[in-house]
Amino acid sequence: MTERRMPMHLAVLVGASAAAYAVSLAGMTALQSATDQAVIDARAPRADLAAQLTSEHDRLQAEIDRSTAAYADSAARFDAVAAGIESLDGSLDAYAGRMASVTGAARALPGHVSLPTVSRGSTTARAKPATSSTTGASGKP
Repeated sequence: MTERRMPMHLAVLVGASAAAYAVSLAGMTALQSATDQAVIDARAPRADLAAQLTSEHDRLQAEIDRSTAAYADSAARFDAVAAGIESLDGSLDAYAGRMASVTGAARALPGHVSLPTVSRGSTTARAKPATSSTTGASGKP
C-alpha cells in the first residue's frame, strides 16, 4: 500500500479553521461572561432588597408575636378583673338588699319616743336593826 499524503495547503486550511473556530469560541465565551456579569450586577440591588425585605419581615413577625403575647396577657388580666367585678357586683347587690330592709325598718320606727319620767327624790337612811343573838360557836352559852 502506498501512503497518500495530504496536501500541505489542506493541513494549513484545517489548522487555520480550527484556530478561527477557537478564537470565535473564546470571543463568545468572553461576550457571554460579560453579559452574565451585567445581569448579576443588575440583579445585585434586587438581591439586597430581597434580603432587606426578609429582614424586615422577620422583624415585623417578631413584633407581631410580642404584641400577640401582650394581648393574651392583657386579656387574661381583664378576665380576672371582670370576675372580681362580678363578685363585687354580687356583694353590692346583697348589701343593697340588706340596706333596703334596714331602711324600711328604720322608716317603720316612730319619729319620736316619749320616755317615762324618773323622779329624783331623796331617800332616808334607815338604821340597822338591833339584833341580839348568840351562837354556840364561841364555846360560850
